[in-house]
Amino acid sequence: MFIKNRITDFEKEICSILAQLAYHIHPEIVQRIQQQNRKEFDCFMELFSDRVEIDHYLFDGSACVFPGIRRYVSARGKKNAYNEEYKAIIDDNTFPRHIWCFLANGKTYNGPNWKNLGLGEFELAHVFTHKESEIDFEKQFFRCVREDLYPYGNFSCACNVVLLPKGTVRPTDNSITIKAAFYKRYIELYGEAPLNGRRKFNESRVPDWYDELLWNEPVLPEKWESNIEKLLKYRTKRIQGIMTKAP
Repeated sequence: MFIKNRITDFEKEICSILAQLAYHIHPEIVQRIQQQNRKEFDCFMELFSDRVEIDHYLFDGSACVFPGIRRYVSARGKKNAYNEEYKAIIDDNTFPRHIWCFLANGKTYNGPNWKNLGLGEFELAHVFTHKESEIDFEKQFFRCVREDLYPYGNFSCACNVVLLPKGTVRPTDNSITIKAAFYKRYIELYGEAPLNGRRKFNESRVPDWYDELLWNEPVLPEKWESNIEKLLKYRTKRIQGIMTKAP
């Protein structure tokens, strides 16, 4: 090969920059979502019946904001509607964006709102996978991984949806070392409970320069409590509306 991928030569420098660019949701917000998920579990279980596997989304410690919703595969099916094949409501990243919009101004996601809030300058990055096909990769980072793990709840998990400036997300996809650093940061902030079947994080995979990273403080906006209440009311009403129309 006449050229060389030298990303491994600069992982520390790249990760040092990303740590200062990444915005995580504050643990207090995550705790509020976890409380509401426990409270509404029976409601969603009755709503979903046998049409959605609720345990993939709501479990002890779940911070999934939109249970029953997962990313569509290869753009198949109608968005924002129940899909019997996937046993889920399928989406194209609209629902995870609702989380950040509600945090910012208590309103739903739409193009103008996203742009006017300055969020259009960022991309969503999922720290842990929300696709079952990628679970095998993550097994190297945990000593215990449940075999029948379907991580669909990670798609709209408040812990898992990080904002990074446009154009900076790709290194988190292509570097195992940078992934390990972001996994470690997640667990520092939220613990392992929201991970649903992944336990005993393997610290040996974390780079030895991790403690030198200077991370952004997690985001805790003004009026976050009232805005999160609006978000949680919206999610329940929206999911109920979609599932009521489902076969």
